[in-house]
Amino acid sequence: MRDELLAYLLGDLGPEESQRIVERLESDPIWQRELKILESCMKAREADPLSTGRPADLVDRTCSLVRYAAAKNHPPQAAPASLTESRDRAVSRLRSWSFADLAVGAGVLLVLGMLLFPALRESRDAARRAKCQNNLKNLGTALVEYAEKSNHGLPHVDLGENAGSFVVDLAENDILARKQLVELLVCPSSPLADEVFAGRVMIQIPTPQSLKTASKESLALMRKFMAGSYAYRFGYRDEHGRYRQIKFEGRADAPMLADAPNISVAGFQSPNHGGCGQNVVFQDLSIRYFDRCSAGENADHLFLNEDREHAAGRHARDVVLGRSEADPAGGPNAEFGLRTSE
Repeated sequence: MRDELLAYLLGDLGPEESQRIVERLESDPIWQRELKILESCMKAREADPLSTGRPADLVDRTCSLVRYAAAKNHPPQAAPASLTESRDRAVSRLRSWSFADLAVGAGVLLVLGMLLFPALRESRDAARRAKCQNNLKNLGTALVEYAEKSNHGLPHVDLGENAGSFVVDLAENDILARKQLVELLVCPSSPLADEVFAGRVMIQIPTPQSLKTASKESLALMRKFMAGSYAYRFGYRDEHGRYRQIKFEGRADAPMLADAPNISVAGFQSPNHGGCGQNVVFQDLSIRYFDRCSAGENADHLFLNEDREHAAGRHARDVVLGRSEADPAGGPNAEFGLRTSE
């Protein structure tokens, strides 16, 4: 509940999920109370002076403590406290607050804010990572459904096409509606999410006809963003140099999708999740997080083939997950990884 409400307050949810939260808030007093607590915590301090070293469950423990103390000590009809001394010493001890008391209280609130906000940020980041993993899980499930319904296995990305074209196959075969795809393709922990939520970038799932008739500039833009925050697996070249598609075998060591890479991140890995690594979805629908850009016993690079190109694999076991606009044939941007290091 808390992760969902944090994502709602931070604007990380799509329209359908936001509407679901709104409807729940209208009818559920527990959710309403939790939302008020989170709003109060977030307004307590605008800046975050500390960034690390706080336990992930600090938000839960702190807010629970606040709720417990409030329920235990709330007086039935207490008179307002006075900043001046009462002449009745017995009453004064019970009802008056000194400036020293206020200073101590302010100090406690300041420390509480310093402790709470790093934890809130960690909770927010965890909620975004969970949402991103859930998106990948749903996309992976859609790919498996496509493979089971199609004699062709997973959606094909042919030479001359871009990796993101798999979304067109999912939409055209009624595996996922275009509106669903648009929401699933944006990872909240990606730089692209900021652009989308600010309205500077719009994800569109084109039709085959629109791809054929688009101008050069429009086609380049569609190709760049149609797969959103994620990368899809290319095929490979066999020993005769012929381009082959990846077979669907439900294997736990065969990646299908991952957070998309970026040349600006060391090692040519994903900028999502702070540039620290990437989630990868495999054919058995398992999801694993790799803090490097390689996976498997042989440390195969997820985004570059054995020739250090962002292009089709050099053989069936050479995994390459392509950015949305990337072509398995290679091209001007194929040699992204030649000057990068692991």
